Amino acid sequence: MSALSKGSPVLVATFGAASLLASLALPPGRGGSAVADCSPVTVGTDTTSWNDSYGTALGQAIGQTFLARDTLISRLTLWRPPRNATIWGNHLFITEVDSTLRPDTGHILQDGPSVAVRSDGVHLTRMDFVLDPPLALPRPGHYAFFIQRDFCDDGETDLIANDNDLYPDGWFWTTYRTSGGTTCYLPPATGPFGYSDLIFRIEFCRDASTRVRQATWGRLKVIYR
Repeated sequence: MSALSKGSPVLVATFGAASLLASLALPPGRGGSAVADCSPVTVGTDTTSWNDSYGTALGQAIGQTFLARDTLISRLTLWRPPRNATIWGNHLFITEVDSTLRPDTGHILQDGPSVAVRSDGVHLTRMDFVLDPPLALPRPGHYAFFIQRDFCDDGETDLIANDNDLYPDGWFWTTYRTSGGTTCYLPPATGPFGYSDLIFRIEFCRDASTRVRQATWGRLKVIYR
């Protein structure tokens, strides 16, 4: 499988020297707070394209690789089919990918939250994983998200999907199973699987102020000494 092209260069807002230096000092993959001057940007697939579904079992997580052109994620939304009436919690992971765009579950950028939503048995069950503070990705490019059922039991959490290669910038993946019980971890990924994609929506926070190319520490020292 050939790798997809990477995203555009990293851009940051124009801040004062102190706030810009402070933002660069944040640990990779974690945002301190949402950007005040923010314009939400949503990417993903539409629920009207749902024609399939996939489920978790015994610690197996299911997920999707995706392309992030923006780097601040505030929300991930997924849907369960009406028949999937579980009220069990479901845990979110967001990970890096390797040079072949395979999810790298050893490099987790976001661990949680868990979300539990009761189904009414009639409509799609929407699950919103709200990231507060937002997740600051290290750079534009490809990443992966996974959903794993809390406690890794033998029950299934189904997520709606499409099997017609609906999303051109990523693929559907699963992981291997864990031992089950109360010991949970994110196992290595396996896949991708044909033309399948999860139905998902990711909300990014795009800085609406004037943008400049990211400065290096050396250049910042010259400018602000």
